[in-house]
Amino acid sequence: MRADDRNFGCRIKRDLVYKGYEAVVMENEAFRLTVLPGKGTDLIELLHKPTDTDFAWFTRLGLRPKEAAFHDFQSQYEGGWQEILPNLGGRHTHRGTELAAYGEAALSAWRYDIEEDGPARIRVVFRLELRSLPLAIEKRFEMTSGEAGFRLEERLTNVSPAVVHADWGHHITFGEPFLVPGTLISLPDGETTYELPAKGSPGGFGVLPAGPGRYALMRPDDIGAEVSWDAQVWPFLWFWRDHGGDTSPPYFGSHYNVGLEMFSSPPSAALEDSIAAGTALRLEPYGTIDARLAFRVLLP
Repeated sequence: MRADDRNFGCRIKRDLVYKGYEAVVMENEAFRLTVLPGKGTDLIELLHKPTDTDFAWFTRLGLRPKEAAFHDFQSQYEGGWQEILPNLGGRHTHRGTELAAYGEAALSAWRYDIEEDGPARIRVVFRLELRSLPLAIEKRFEMTSGEAGFRLEERLTNVSPAVVHADWGHHITFGEPFLVPGTLISLPDGETTYELPAKGSPGGFGVLPAGPGRYALMRPDDIGAEVSWDAQVWPFLWFWRDHGGDTSPPYFGSHYNVGLEMFSSPPSAALEDSIAAGTALRLEPYGTIDARLAFRVLLP
């Protein structure tokens, strides 16, 4: 049997198109992960098969094709999970270079290679070399047989002889149908728990220290998820809540979701703001930064 026809254990499906985007599916007996390499490596499916629980969340518009009038991050935002690099804020100029809002990594097409493809373990590496700054990024997804989740290893490289600064992180959101009122979120300090209120309640936003780099969400039926990460690289957790109580644009009270996003810096209007605050990552000439992240399903 050809590896790409394997229908047991760990397997990879490629040469797929979903809503006009190239898709790569990694799965095993317990979990299925869908990545869109043509759309910034967005993660749009985090499915626990035994309970039919998909932890990925979609906005009211969902995934739509790229169109000439709608090409920026916000107008293409479908929910899910995005890689953010090399800046966090709105569109601006940095050292004479135009930086897109939320950075170009989430708007670019990445290339990928399959490094390992066996029933016991699979590994896929995605690569991108930025155009705005001399940075290259690799991200390796690994999944093993029976594991309800995946691991991610990343390497950010300065490919120039100049010092380069950047902001970097992961824009992760959770929402319906996984999230329901009464879901408990265990925050990184290990002591604080946030309970999701009823739909229509006010939302909020805050920036928390990443602590040991871990948070967990648990529904009242004891189905949940845990995200753990390298807090030395991503020392800030952005925690935003939209419970449908805010009817202003861009969501008009249509959503019930939270964002739990690890970043190198607090929110900033421009990369220069993070540099001035001393939070931006600094990459020496031809230097590298490595980081790890893991997602796993929690069950009783």
